[in-house]
This record gives sequence, C-alpha cells and structure tokens, in this order.
Amino acid sequence: MKQMFAAMLFLAFVPLLVTAADSQLSVKASGPSTEWVVSYSEQRLLVYAFNPLKFKPYVKELAPPGGTNILRDAAPDHLHHHGLMYAVAVNGMNFWEEVGGSGVQKPVQSPPPEISTSSDGLPQVTIRQTLHWLAAQDAFLPDSPKHALLIEQRSLVLTVNAPAREVALRWQSAFEVGGKTNTVALSAVGHPYYGLGMRFLQELDVLAEHFNAEGQPDLPDRKQDLSPHAWSAVTFDRSNAPVTMALFDHPSNARSPAIFFTMKRPFLYVSATQALDKEPLVYHAGDRWKLNYLVTVYPELSRREALNERALTWRKSKP
Repeated sequence: MKQMFAAMLFLAFVPLLVTAADSQLSVKASGPSTEWVVSYSEQRLLVYAFNPLKFKPYVKELAPPGGTNILRDAAPDHLHHHGLMYAVAVNGMNFWEEVGGSGVQKPVQSPPPEISTSSDGLPQVTIRQTLHWLAAQDAFLPDSPKHALLIEQRSLVLTVNAPAREVALRWQSAFEVGGKTNTVALSAVGHPYYGLGMRFLQELDVLAEHFNAEGQPDLPDRKQDLSPHAWSAVTFDRSNAPVTMALFDHPSNARSPAIFFTMKRPFLYVSATQALDKEPLVYHAGDRWKLNYLVTVYPELSRREALNERALTWRKSKP
C-alpha cells in the first residue's frame, strides 16, 4: 500500500522550475519531486521536504544570505528530529516521534510554489500544502478527510531582504477539526518541547549561545530552560561565517507569549511551545485556529536590540 501511494504521489508531480522575470528567486522540485528547493541568486536558501513515506513534512534546510544551511535532518540519536518541524499529540496520538503507531501528517495537496514580491517590494516564495493529520491505521485510506483528526492548511512564506541581510520564513498553519472526531485535545504527553522545533548541524552545537528578549537562559550541563518570551535566538560564532537564528512568537497564537524550550546539551535544540505538557488545548468541530511564527537567519552575530526591533514589526503584522 505504501508503494502504491508513493507512486500515485509521484505521478501527481512533474519536475519543474519556477522563476520570475523580475526576481532572482527560483524553485525546483527534486528528491524525486518530494522536495521544493528555493534558491536566490543561485544560492540554496531553503529545502522543504514532504516525502510520502515519511511521517511529516518539514523544512530540511535553511540558510542566511550568502551562507550555508544550519539545520540537521534525522540525527542518529533522534531520527525523528527533522530540521524545522511542527508536531504535537492529538487525542493522545503522538505525531512527534516516528515509531510504530505514531500519527502521520499526510500531504494531500501540494500546488507549485508561488514567486511574488512582498508589500515592501522584496522577493518572496510561498509554499502551500493541505495536510491531513491521521492516526497510523488511517494513513493510507483513500478517503482521508473523513478519517483526519486535524486538517491543516500550511503556508510557508520565505522573504529575502538583501539590504538587511535577512532571510525570513513565516510559518502559518490554519487548522480545523477533521471528520474522525468531534473534539480534539492538543497535548504534549508529558514532553515540554512539542511545538515548532528545530535541530542544528552537529558542528554548530558547541558554538551556540542562546539569548532572548529578556536576557540569556541559564543552561549549564544538561539543564533545560522553559520560559515565556516574545522571541528566542541562537548565535554561532563560526570562523568567517557567523550566523544568528531567531524564532519569533506572534501575539495571535493561543497562550502567547510562547513558552520557549531551549537546551545546549547533549545537543542544541530550540522549540516554541504552547505549554501543552501542562494543559491541553481543546477544539471542537467547526472551530478554526491558526499558528503564526517567524524564523529569521542572518550571516552575522545579531544584537538583542536589533531583534527586539524586528519583533515589533512582526507583532504588528496580520496573522
């Protein structure tokens, strides 16, 4: 059944190259046809992966202007850690881990990405997908909407601001309750890091310095920090190639400000959560809700003041 579904999805996609005459942005399909690769001035900025035999779609690669990818995919110690990914538990079904019985975020619509310009005249790419969040036993049924726990309309907008030396990725997920149930409880089954999380290249772990809008979390040894902030950031003082990554919450999100999970050892991790390990979020048939986050990367060591200013602009944007 998995092989048949993979073949059907492969036939639904054809290799393509999306470009715009007035932009240096381009998007091509690869992998085969299960990844969107976004480039700017021939530099690879982002890879969005949605392999039909995987448990979830995710951002596999992300790079700052003039730089290289900072994300790590499927580390041997945690094969279910995929670059930048979003997952929680739904009615007790685990969508974070990837073992027998885990839930599946199934892509059912993946139209070609759109290249355009932002309201500020900046080049941008929009990737849209419809995902059905399915229990393991329903993952390959032909009529998935009636079996879905959640129906997600995912929109990723990557904007290149060359003068500001910024690559910005807006992650928006619009949800509704699927036909499988009348009520969903979003939880973290005791794990405080469920949400929008990211794993970094192994060589960056030792260089990482966490900070946020209020200061620096205390992370000696294997200590983890869970605290509310408007944003959380990590710098990597890499020789000749410094990088800063910042993850911003939006005030429209339930339980904003986000509870950020951060740690340095045994490996670096950052996650924006809604404290689902403390109390589930419950929605009913007919409810609709959104999540909005912003990820920015810079080829430099950014200062807290600059990121606070960026946060103000982001918070004023419409969800």
